[in-house]
Amino acid sequence: MDVHQMENPYQASVLRTDVNRAIPAFIPEILDESELAMTETLEAPGETSTTVPVFDTMTHLIARISNRVIFGTELCRNEHFLHAIVRFSETTPLIAPFVRWSPLLFQRFVYFALSSMLGGKKAPLSFIVPFLKSRRVKEKELQADLLISDFLLRAAPADEPLEGIAMRLMNINFGSIHTSSIFITQALFELVMLPAQDLDSIREEVLEALESEGGWTKVALLKFKKIDSALREVGRVYGLMHFALPRISVLGHDLQDGTSVPPGYRVAIDMKAIHYNPQTYPDPTRCDLFRFSRLREEEGSISSKYGFATLDNNYLPFGAGRHACAGRFFAAMELKIMLAHILLKYDISFPPGVSSRPANAQFNGAIIPDTKAQMLFTRRR
Repeated sequence: MDVHQMENPYQASVLRTDVNRAIPAFIPEILDESELAMTETLEAPGETSTTVPVFDTMTHLIARISNRVIFGTELCRNEHFLHAIVRFSETTPLIAPFVRWSPLLFQRFVYFALSSMLGGKKAPLSFIVPFLKSRRVKEKELQADLLISDFLLRAAPADEPLEGIAMRLMNINFGSIHTSSIFITQALFELVMLPAQDLDSIREEVLEALESEGGWTKVALLKFKKIDSALREVGRVYGLMHFALPRISVLGHDLQDGTSVPPGYRVAIDMKAIHYNPQTYPDPTRCDLFRFSRLREEEGSISSKYGFATLDNNYLPFGAGRHACAGRFFAAMELKIMLAHILLKYDISFPPGVSSRPANAQFNGAIIPDTKAQMLFTRRR
């Protein structure tokens, strides 16, 4: 994120206000694109089953489905744009550490060299800036549209260049693609290991919710408690990073255990110490997808207390406080629709000969699902 975005991070305010308010209106758009994209991606002509690399497939699906409400059908179905924005989202976490580790004088050169090889901002900007120009020309139409790019155009300071707005939209894309593709892949790796009756119980809950609410609505999604629980549990067990809430100590501080943190030192929270605390989570090393839905049943809770996007001191995959991920409610909506649609429409399994969960990889503290693991999607009758 560049200095202008840090000085005036209005995109976060847009996500917390305009985007969250628009979620009910986004649901039909996300569902429509999910159905179309999954049919095209997971169903080969003349075949009942399709084997795909899970992480890469989910990454491209997330990119397409998210951008349905970020830029509309013009860009979300443009394969060249999707390739560019996915490449940007995948390579940014790889490039960032090398830039940060480089002396200040060489950081710009290091970024230029690595982005030229791996994929930087140039390619996606070549699509987004012209798109924003065309939207500015049609400014009167924007009042009736529900695109996240239009929300940002309206919120942007008058003197901000279109490239600056485009970079904010690219960072929203990065957050959406990077985070959601990891969560849905981890969830699928766990769901595929469940007994058939457990998967059927999830399907039954989804169908009951859709019937009781008359279709895919915000209230219906709130009733997808088992899918929501599965997402929260993979967030607890695997998360995105081994550490959370990285900060720089401006002033020196002495902790209660006698540890002294000098000024200028980086500090962070050990995620495992929080998420694997046996006093909070019984049998903490076990990934129990129904852990939080059972808690809701035991407490008779219909609130979002144990929801995927709900933060507390014992659950930190989205950060905490005012710097917590502003787009997590949008992500929860999108992921619940996608997983529900997958489970209703497909039977999922690992390829023959694969009987264990694919192992995660790690890079610079990040936790990444196996990018080569495959899964079989078979159309349900």
